[in-house]
Amino acid sequence: MSLIGLTMRKSAIVVLPLVLLSGVFADGFFYSAHAQCAPTDKIYIDPRLVPKRVSPPRIGAILANPAIPPEAKSQMLQEYGQRNQPIMVPYGTGQVLVHPTNPCIQQYIP
Repeated sequence: MSLIGLTMRKSAIVVLPLVLLSGVFADGFFYSAHAQCAPTDKIYIDPRLVPKRVSPPRIGAILANPAIPPEAKSQMLQEYGQRNQPIMVPYGTGQVLVHPTNPCIQQYIP
């Protein structure tokens, strides 16, 4: 066997497992983003990236803080009042409506 053939065989032995291993990691990485969602869920926006609603303890802290301007308090109180409404996220030429408590439930509106 020639030196070139031996070198190519060694590189193939090293490269092939690395390619397969990186494929496994990449496959796991892309699916881990939606691990909490069912396989049948139609996901447009990564659930981790959906904006969160204001929680009751947070709104209480905001309203009690004298350093926050009244305009900001008013805006946060308005957002808190809409906490049970779908979250609208721009997507492509339309928008995606995301359920306020379960970000795996999404609907695309063109």
